[in-house]
Amino acid sequence: MIKNIITTVVILFPIYLFSQIPVGEWRDHFSYKKAIRLVDAGNKIYVAGEIALFSYDKSENTIEKLTKIQGYSDAEIQTIAYNKTSDALIIAYKNSNIDILKNNTVYNLSEIKRKLISTDKTIYNITFIGDIAYLSCGFGIVLIDTEKTEIKDTYFIGDNASYVKVNDVTFDGTFIYAATDHGLYFADFFNSNLADYRNWSLVPDLPENNFKYNFTEYFKGYLFANRIDTITGNDTLYCRKNNIWEIFNADIDNLRSVNAAENKIIFSERTNVKIFDTGLNLVKKLDSYVFNGFSANPKINFATLDAEENIIIADNSTGLVFEQNGQLNYAYPEGPYDNYTAKAYYINNTVITTNGNNNASGWYLPVYNVFENERWKSYHITSDTARNFFSIAVNPKNNNNFFFGSWGYGVFEFNNNEWIASYNNSNSTLQPVTGYPYGFIRIYGLTFDKNNNLWATNQGTAYPVSVKTEDNQWQSFNFNGLITNFNVEDIYVTEDNIKWVELGDNNGILAFSDNNTPLNINDDTYKKIIPTTSEGEQISTDVTAFSQDKDGSIWLGTGDGVVIYYNPENVFEDDFFADRVQLTSYGKDTTEQYLLSTDMITDIETDGANRKWIATQNSGAFLISENGREEILHFDKYNSPLISNTINDIVINGKTGEVFFLTDIGIMSYRAEAVESAETFGDVYVFPNPVRPGYVGKITITGLATDVNVKITDISGNAVYETKALGGQAIWNGVTFDGRKVNTGVYLIFCSNDDGTQTFITKLLFIN
Repeated sequence: MIKNIITTVVILFPIYLFSQIPVGEWRDHFSYKKAIRLVDAGNKIYVAGEIALFSYDKSENTIEKLTKIQGYSDAEIQTIAYNKTSDALIIAYKNSNIDILKNNTVYNLSEIKRKLISTDKTIYNITFIGDIAYLSCGFGIVLIDTEKTEIKDTYFIGDNASYVKVNDVTFDGTFIYAATDHGLYFADFFNSNLADYRNWSLVPDLPENNFKYNFTEYFKGYLFANRIDTITGNDTLYCRKNNIWEIFNADIDNLRSVNAAENKIIFSERTNVKIFDTGLNLVKKLDSYVFNGFSANPKINFATLDAEENIIIADNSTGLVFEQNGQLNYAYPEGPYDNYTAKAYYINNTVITTNGNNNASGWYLPVYNVFENERWKSYHITSDTARNFFSIAVNPKNNNNFFFGSWGYGVFEFNNNEWIASYNNSNSTLQPVTGYPYGFIRIYGLTFDKNNNLWATNQGTAYPVSVKTEDNQWQSFNFNGLITNFNVEDIYVTEDNIKWVELGDNNGILAFSDNNTPLNINDDTYKKIIPTTSEGEQISTDVTAFSQDKDGSIWLGTGDGVVIYYNPENVFEDDFFADRVQLTSYGKDTTEQYLLSTDMITDIETDGANRKWIATQNSGAFLISENGREEILHFDKYNSPLISNTINDIVINGKTGEVFFLTDIGIMSYRAEAVESAETFGDVYVFPNPVRPGYVGKITITGLATDVNVKITDISGNAVYETKALGGQAIWNGVTFDGRKVNTGVYLIFCSNDDGTQTFITKLLFIN
């Protein structure tokens, strides 16, 4: 597969800027701070981040993102390599997919990814011998011809052609060497059939050559091989000169890469870089970063030298680190703190995200990210104070007052991005999991109600729901033991101030009213609900998502698809029944079926046109019509730039229509057509205006009253197009009813609601 690259420089160095994307387009919001590998390609340095590449132009000081949006085929990079003679960049992904960048074109080789073998297919390293790339794989060595952009051969070098995990390959001009999990192998490069396993054997005189070797490198008559102890992780670096093996520089440990440049060899350890000359004399050591204005500790993944012998480093937390004009610099595209995702919240054209988890599988730094004015900023407190910020709530009366539920340490309050308070078992009704200490106060959900009370779900305790009033009084609830020690999940508040709690572990959902007296539990009304149809059919005990739409209906994601309650005001009545949604259009399938009945639903969000964005655990994201009977869009990693089919959360920027998808490996967004609206017209504007020659995107009319009709005519009053706004925005692709592009001229845009009480007229200049 070949893809032409759309090259767009999206970020400037050292000041990084975003710009709003057009309707129908994607952008990534990845963290590129963790650089795992890099290559010097002359005027450009290519850097592999966790998810995608970026390049740094040395002369222009600009950064360019290289992602699926720009035409690359995959995400999550394992390693990269560059060949100067063929000007080819090879990108190997974690799933063993391969892209080759040549002449501004991406060539995809997916054979290894698709190969059906029951062993490790990971590509651990790439070594060039001429124009042929030797890929060190979990099963052997794969050769790629970069001129023909095709796989040339595969070597299975174990006994009887068995699979052997190859970690690295090098060539000394006569012999080819392979560092494997079972020792250092070699073969005569020119005088043997390398595809025949019988021509490969263990290097006979290398000490302890039946252990794991992870690096090998040839440099000016020296052959290096690094043995790693699989139990302790300790390194033993051997060097052979004149057929004698010796331990080289016993101080080298925690080795991250070995790389030979023209007249130097570079050893990068986790915290430093050591550079040796052709006589193996140490000529330079870098063990700290001193940038313009601040310093940092190295966390090195890879290091090499460019053609001018400047150090360039792929750092685990500082991105690209490079020397230029005697000064040490760093660069990476702007983004969130890291690529972990949990929950997202939208308010006032601002998106807030967290990076924690709710299963104690990782103890992440307590971080939240804010995307505002097209820029990301991150804020955190120290890891000895908290871990795993998970849920988010924003004070409706003070939009700079944030609350974060942590998975283990209670609730943390910030004002103007300064930490001002925390709430735990010492000063609130929040409690740790029974039998455990303070570090197990697990907060899943947070939300404010209509009276500005903060509600929290507190998993695994005797009283799993708590409330904090405006004057900082606390009360906890278990509703007469109905939900004691439940693994409660999210909590929601509907327009009538009823609270809804997902009970987790296939226990349905709880609805309750505090009767506007949250500190008095004696006047509460509550009901545990298992979604059931009016015919008495129990739909599912597993409730995983909740949304109240613009008509007031409640949409639940369950273990058996989406259900709707059209009369939520009757929640405490006996005849409170759910309706199942049957799709009449499910992509190209017109067979009626229940909406997402086979997918695990993780979130439901309602957009400005009352349509539903639905996130799933394994199938990406769906956009469903207002009534739920038509699938409008479906995005997954196969049919779109989306990087994963696992969506943890969705949030919509109501002002712009941009939909943010928090996947399990990073954040992406898509600018949809619908935006929030009001009953009256706001600041109506058309973009672009004028429409200049060559423009092929969509034309947006924004600031409209809710769902108005939009008619476009030429200056003589002849209608050329008509549509209905989606919320507060209408879309036109610049063509007439019969699909012809309109002529150059001025066009009038008439906007009116159904009864004519709200009208607006504006103009658009179209230039062909």
